Amino acid sequence: MRTLITNAFLADGENLSTEPKDVLIEGQTIAHIARAGTLGARLGEHHVNADGRMLAPGFIDTHAHADHSPLRTEDDTSKILQGVTTEVNGNCGFSMAPINELHSDDFNSLVERIFPPQECTWSDYPSYVSALEEGEFVTNFASLIGHNTIRVAAMGAEDRDPSKAEMATMERLVDEALEMGVAGLSTGLIYPPGVFSSSEEITRLAKRLPPNAVYASHMRNESRYLSESVRETLAIAESAGTKCHISHLKMADRRQPGKLAEVLAEIDSNRVQGVRVTQDIYPYTAASTMLAALLPPWMHDGGSRVLLDRLNSPELVQAASRQIGDPQSTFENYGLQAGWDNVVIASTGSHRFEGQSIESLSHSLRLDPVSTVASILREENLKATMIVHAMNESEVETALRHPLTMIGTDGLPVGTGGRPHPRGYGSFPRVLDHYVRQQSVISLADAVRKMTALPADVFGLVNRGRIRVGHVADLVLFDPATVVDNATFTQPTLAPLGIDEVLVSGEHVVENGQWMGRRAGKYIAAQH
Repeated sequence: MRTLITNAFLADGENLSTEPKDVLIEGQTIAHIARAGTLGARLGEHHVNADGRMLAPGFIDTHAHADHSPLRTEDDTSKILQGVTTEVNGNCGFSMAPINELHSDDFNSLVERIFPPQECTWSDYPSYVSALEEGEFVTNFASLIGHNTIRVAAMGAEDRDPSKAEMATMERLVDEALEMGVAGLSTGLIYPPGVFSSSEEITRLAKRLPPNAVYASHMRNESRYLSESVRETLAIAESAGTKCHISHLKMADRRQPGKLAEVLAEIDSNRVQGVRVTQDIYPYTAASTMLAALLPPWMHDGGSRVLLDRLNSPELVQAASRQIGDPQSTFENYGLQAGWDNVVIASTGSHRFEGQSIESLSHSLRLDPVSTVASILREENLKATMIVHAMNESEVETALRHPLTMIGTDGLPVGTGGRPHPRGYGSFPRVLDHYVRQQSVISLADAVRKMTALPADVFGLVNRGRIRVGHVADLVLFDPATVVDNATFTQPTLAPLGIDEVLVSGEHVVENGQWMGRRAGKYIAAQH
């Protein structure tokens, strides 16, 4: 298959071209790049006239949770319609493998809170990759190995340090995943069982990583103790001798304006001293995660069944309420830092309560906020997610301007319905629309670099992220003057406009902004 794209200005991952170009694709790769009008004699089977629009490398979502998407029959088009051609999955400590039959209940209780129902026919990471490759990929699939998942496989969901044998098991599981090409190790240190782990445990696992692999962390705290959490993350990476990547960097507390700039300055100071650190953000002032993350860590000790028992105890719920109301609490305390009017139900298993705040539900149920949360979690068997409006717009802009910031959607998996965070459907066009064209926070060339070449380099995605001869033809054609992010908090699944054409490995999968039903993605083994 030969495809010729003519009259395109190039945002090639590093620079913008000053004159239009023609790009010839042969099979899966870029074969020729030339001044517009000079490749006409090589007209391919398929011709796309860019008519002066911008051609860029396919965007790379550095923080995805589409770990199950290739296994599902329905097409997940939330990313491809944004121009995303590659997703880095396995974030926040959650991956879909490995699974230990002895702790399968704990594994299921973790993944069922965020992933739609999915039969798991694998046990280790190699068999998971085999299962993925039996399916078809809408986007390219890269991944990290999740610390929460390997900890559950080794020792269940208990609040304790691993034994010597359990630690050895976790190290072996990291090694197995690395052999299958994962880009590194992720942690989710506000979630069980990662919240129970020590820095020493994580450092030992990070030391299994090659020097150019990535330790990516959803840190222990993104609000009052943000600085301390960043220091822990940097210290782990420095001790392990690996790259460090901070997931969805933010100050999740509007009451601390300017704090993020201080944190970025500290990160830069560590970078000068040799720590290789990057970060990603999603371009919104609201976060989203599991509703159960509102609870103090001790309630999660022992797994979901024990948690549900505790939620049925009025005394324990009130103990949790007192801790959540304590300004000195050290866990990630969304209820206190955002306020209950800013904590909104995104999805539940029954689809009740969606779009309503905890404060309004508390009034209607005549319960205090924590008892309201406990009631919803009991009724929904923990299957509930939330949106937390907690950040300042100025902090988002501060993070976005940093030269080593990338873009990640952090979109929770599709298939659960409800009112998800619009980031899963609008992050990339929102950067181009709001932060480039409307607000001029960053330039178009820099935005494309953050979405393409930078993540390709950091995560070891060889021959991707740039428009170069010999590179894989993952490409997006868009109009920078008209691209619009349509997804909102009330209509979060609306597709963008202006992302006109998308190619994955040379195959034309989006035409005139419409998904063509062709799954052309691949499993990508990162190169360390």
